[in-house]
Amino acid sequence: MKKIAAFIVNLLFSSLLFGAEEFTYFDKEKNSWLQVYSNMLKAQALDDEINLLERAIRNASSKKKIELSQMLQLQTSKKKILDELPQSFDGMLEKITIGDTVKDITILEYLFTGQKSKFNIQTQRLNFLQQEYDEAVLFLEKELIGVGEQEPKDLQKEYQLKKALDFFISARGLLENKEDVLRRTKQSYLNEIEAYKQTQLPVHMIKIAILIILFIFFHIIKYFVAQKIDDEDRLFRVKRVMNISFFLIILMMIVTFNISNIVYAATLIGVIAAAMTISMKEYLQSVATWFHLSFGNFINVGDRILMQINNNQIIGEVIDISLFQVTLYESINNTTSTQLKCAGRTIFIPNNLFVTNYVYNYTHDKMKTLYDLVEFRIPFTADTKKIEEAVVEVTLEVTERYMEVAAKQFLSLRKLYDMRAREFRPRIHFIPDAKEPCFTLYIWYVAPYHQIMELKSQLSQKIVSRLQKDGIEFYSSLK
Repeated sequence: MKKIAAFIVNLLFSSLLFGAEEFTYFDKEKNSWLQVYSNMLKAQALDDEINLLERAIRNASSKKKIELSQMLQLQTSKKKILDELPQSFDGMLEKITIGDTVKDITILEYLFTGQKSKFNIQTQRLNFLQQEYDEAVLFLEKELIGVGEQEPKDLQKEYQLKKALDFFISARGLLENKEDVLRRTKQSYLNEIEAYKQTQLPVHMIKIAILIILFIFFHIIKYFVAQKIDDEDRLFRVKRVMNISFFLIILMMIVTFNISNIVYAATLIGVIAAAMTISMKEYLQSVATWFHLSFGNFINVGDRILMQINNNQIIGEVIDISLFQVTLYESINNTTSTQLKCAGRTIFIPNNLFVTNYVYNYTHDKMKTLYDLVEFRIPFTADTKKIEEAVVEVTLEVTERYMEVAAKQFLSLRKLYDMRAREFRPRIHFIPDAKEPCFTLYIWYVAPYHQIMELKSQLSQKIVSRLQKDGIEFYSSLK
């Protein structure tokens, strides 16, 4: 029994060594058909070897079982790697496909889809495979003739070559069928294109012409309306209504033109929206933001706003909110005085920047006042209580009437938002300076947004005069 088992194991080793080299002559040509055929034969041989090893393991002794298990693991690993390679002609030809049915032709398909070029590419790929197929058959025939002329003959190789040649000849029908399907599909597509060109294309061109005429007509009306209306606020509202109406009319026209095919209408609108989103991203964001600015009521014409864009402060009064941009007039204020050092420019801000940047509104709703700040430096030795009393007295004298206005305006703001009540009295703070032996005196007070600089100048002069009159000196780092 042991002799029989040993004989089987030796026979198995011999078959494995033979199988490893059996089909290498098919790899000599860099030909996809021969490579696929070689992969198929190797996969079949490995399957047979794995089955043979599994049967031998069941009948082998313990020592041989370990050795055979290692060989089984090795052959299984080879099979997994080989399974990643193409092993059938069908799989190779499946890559040449454009669908066996022709979709309905639309104007987008007619104008933009390069289906003809796809057919040409697939035809070229099929021609290349046909050329490789002929080369593979010629190679096999030459090899078969060469084996027949050898002495002695390699009967095993001759058998394999004849078998491969018969297999290739039987596979010619796959190429012919693929060529016939490709030709029929292409012809069907060209017929559909021609039929569309003769029947539906003129109708679609008329529809597009109507939309273009509506677009021109709308802009002509908009121009004459702008000439007739002098009031800017009224003109702005009329333009807003006209823009929205035009958009709705165009949308209704598109749906009406395609009411017989609502699925196509929805698809057309979706494709147009997707194309516009990709190619006009910033403009579409600006249009969407325009709706938000127009109906959100957080920025209106006449408001003073500040925006932080790329670490640059932009401040001004809103003089126009259009479909693509907001226009500001740069006024004289703290920011333009201390940082920009100039004013009076017209600033154009694309609407889409309002989505990604912070906006500070100085005049939201009816709130037209804000806290402003005046700073002085006072030595540590000064009488801070006396200074505070004097500063509060002067500040109340200058700003008391604005405090009453701010309190009334704040009542309107509280109706919109959940805000606690607050007093608009002057706020005085003494903060030690981080570098100098002195206090920084912060004076917060209420001021109307359009008189910030005038009120700051008036208040600063009165505070300086009062403190000097009381014998209080300001701190100076100069020695």
